[in-house]
Amino acid sequence: LILTMAASMALLASACTASTPSTPAASGSSHPSVTASPTPSIALDPLTGLPEPDPAAASRPALSIKVDNISPAMPQAGLNQADIVFEELVEGGLTRLFAVYHSAQATRVGPVRSARPTDAYLLRLLGGGIFAYSGASALGIAPVKALSHATRISWDASPSYFTVDTRRVPPHDVFASTATLWARGATLNPTASPPPPVFTYSSAVPAGRDATGGHLTFSGASTARWTWNGSVYQRTQDGTPDVLVDGSRITATNVVVLSVTIAYTGLRDVLGNPSPESVTVGSGPCWVLRNGIVATCTWQRPAIGSPMTLVGTNGSPVALAPGRTWVELLPVPNTPTLLGLAPTATPSTATPSTAG
Repeated sequence: LILTMAASMALLASACTASTPSTPAASGSSHPSVTASPTPSIALDPLTGLPEPDPAAASRPALSIKVDNISPAMPQAGLNQADIVFEELVEGGLTRLFAVYHSAQATRVGPVRSARPTDAYLLRLLGGGIFAYSGASALGIAPVKALSHATRISWDASPSYFTVDTRRVPPHDVFASTATLWARGATLNPTASPPPPVFTYSSAVPAGRDATGGHLTFSGASTARWTWNGSVYQRTQDGTPDVLVDGSRITATNVVVLSVTIAYTGLRDVLGNPSPESVTVGSGPCWVLRNGIVATCTWQRPAIGSPMTLVGTNGSPVALAPGRTWVELLPVPNTPTLLGLAPTATPSTATPSTAG
């Protein structure tokens, strides 16, 4: 009987052991092991390389707005909210801005001005998107209609989607809100896609030479200067600090200077000045200002439907710092005057390059 009871107890103990999960042996800690959850991927904005600050940006198209850039238009609004700003030559040696928004909103942008043939080629870099402008001749807007793939919103055809500042003198009085224009664009083209990247971005600084900035001469009527302050580049236009309506200085993380040829299509403005077109298909010299250095490279874009690449002298891509970028379409044969230029190349934290 005693042997029978002992056998029964042994069987019971064995069953209990089999049905109870085992406890892992201690290995210097009394806490059970925990499997780490995978880190969620962070969406980076295609036009800045920074984490997307606005969840709505992931699905919306780029919004490009033409902005006046002459003294009667000053001060301007909303340019420090743009991801990329292109400066292009227009009639009379003056310049105009092509401001691109995607990652962030701007409650007031302007003054909004007219379109030019150059804009068609810039819009294709962005996959078309939405294009807002105020005025354009039939011949001037024709390339945008034919080539850009953009959804167009003009003040002339749809003034209710813009505002007029009665304190300003026409034609420097039209302004816009990015929220209003994106909403209108979604109505006109609900299937519009987010833009592809225009540039590549990396925190690694490419090889280059220390430089405190650059001075650009578009013509006898227009100059721009960018100065590195240790964290961003500050803009000066025609010898005067470039300040917006809110009192802030225009700044950029990167300044990309593209040497471009100028074509004339036969168009003229109301004063008879020929209308220049900055040619952004082909290739040419390029200077990238970022992190207090300048990297010399070549820009390449084989066709209007091709992306633009920046290639160093060793054939490797030149990346921008994550952040906002100004692109200066500088007419040949002008080249930037580099400020505070160091005589030797700085060490690179990226792939070595012979640039500079």
